[in-house]
Amino acid sequence: MKSLKYILLAVLLMAAGCKDVEHPYVGYLVIQRALVEASGEAATVTADTDISDPLQLIGIKTDDGKQGEDAWCSVSINGKNITVTAQANPDEKNFRTATVTIKCGYRVTEFTVLQKHAGQELLEHDWTLWSATGSDVQAGDGGGYPSLFVDDNTSYWHSQYSPALENPLPHSIIIDMKKELPISLCRIGRRLYTGNGNIYPSVKTMNIYAGTDSENYEKIGGFTFSLPWTAPDGTEVNGNSPLVPLYEEVVLTETVTARYIKLEITETNNTNGVSQVAYFKAYEKL
Repeated sequence: MKSLKYILLAVLLMAAGCKDVEHPYVGYLVIQRALVEASGEAATVTADTDISDPLQLIGIKTDDGKQGEDAWCSVSINGKNITVTAQANPDEKNFRTATVTIKCGYRVTEFTVLQKHAGQELLEHDWTLWSATGSDVQAGDGGGYPSLFVDDNTSYWHSQYSPALENPLPHSIIIDMKKELPISLCRIGRRLYTGNGNIYPSVKTMNIYAGTDSENYEKIGGFTFSLPWTAPDGTEVNGNSPLVPLYEEVVLTETVTARYIKLEITETNNTNGVSQVAYFKAYEKL
């Protein structure tokens, strides 16, 4: 019986030793992205922190794999101000990025340096992790919701047509961008059929809504593309045609921050209410 008591005592002591230990508060450290012009001019960001210790540079790693003195940018620290100095970007078509690691007290964080390319005004958001759902979709035709995040106009979301919906309109697509992002411009791709080069202007009217949650939305823009439509060369287009633009751009009157986007198709350029959307892209203004 004694040995059983000893075993129970040992178990109780082990349980007591496994209790959560309260760790001391080490403060917060937040540093926003640094935006550098293509010409290589310096940019300064200010660390938001409640820690009194000085900032320390831990390291720099650029998107081409270079580090330290080999990197295309350097960092200097003055109090809470961090100045990034970059060499001129030789690539006139592509921006480049670097990751800077900073320590303050016991807190370590990273921030991104984005250097624009010549003439760049917009940054396309990464859609790698985005997902979508909606009111309806035609399974087996075009690729469904995942095709909205593929840069290929030959894959697309297609509204349901079999079995036919009694009241097909409006169609709605809800896009989850997984985190809140600043949006200044949206681009909606149209379906392309490579067999004859035809582009499908099936969407006549689309409204675009944005929200920080999946229940509450505010209208931020939209477009109407009506048939017949006159192409730049004067040709009158009445249906699918290679002359139809591959995408529609919607420029917002002001930048909005949102996680969720709702695309609402209220009119189509056909009598059965079916439509296709090849992709959805979102951009922020730099």
